[in-house]
Amino acid sequence: MNSKGSNMITVTAEQILKPGTEERVDALMLALSGEIFHNEPGCTRFDYVVDASNSLRRLVVETYRDRAAFESHAATPYLAAFLPHLLDCLVEPPRVVEYADAFEQARTAPFFHTGIVVDDLAAAVAYYSDSLGVRFTEPGTFDIPRLEDPDPHPFRLTAVLSMTDAPFLELIQASGDGVVGPAHRGGIYYHGYWEPDMSLRLKELHAPGGVGTEGVFRMEEGGTPFSIITKPDRYGNRIEYVGTDAADPLVEWARTGVLPTGIGA
Repeated sequence: MNSKGSNMITVTAEQILKPGTEERVDALMLALSGEIFHNEPGCTRFDYVVDASNSLRRLVVETYRDRAAFESHAATPYLAAFLPHLLDCLVEPPRVVEYADAFEQARTAPFFHTGIVVDDLAAAVAYYSDSLGVRFTEPGTFDIPRLEDPDPHPFRLTAVLSMTDAPFLELIQASGDGVVGPAHRGGIYYHGYWEPDMSLRLKELHAPGGVGTEGVFRMEEGGTPFSIITKPDRYGNRIEYVGTDAADPLVEWARTGVLPTGIGA
């Protein structure tokens, strides 16, 4: 077992409630957890538990993928607005303890969306909105400087995300004759996962025994990929790996329906 710690951060916060404030605190914590879920993909765990023998003793357990995600959480306006209301309900300020992993964890790639290639994006949005009862974002158009599928070329991709909790449904306008061409219509095209180390993932896919790739998206020749689509694996499924650097703007797109400024074409 490797003793080298990873960069993930786990924080616990013990709360001792004033009698009679249980319902108020529960409502505050529920609202906070919703804000975190919808706005902070860097928070990979947020649990709120109660002592089985003492309902006035509560514990928050939070895990962040790195220091930047933790500091981003600490600077959110909704946390600043939440804290005075919480403190008013507690006997004393929460007892906060920060932890680092005792050994290096296996790399994880959390599932965040399913991609479907469609002939007519507007028609597909209407169909899935009616049949699933969900809303979709405005279309996002992305100018890809370098798509290798396999020959490198610039590419324009247009897609939408479901405005739901993750995993999202991604509808992709069929275009060209490569990785998102009409040949890939029909059924689920891929399952998408966040990947914190895209360079290492690419090496693993191309190593002996690796499944290989059908599409590699980069900003420039030799650059770190920001998206990778694998070849079908032994079960016939493709995986899209997307760099975690894109997590915040893509989740914001799904939450608000509007592609953040500076993302896409």
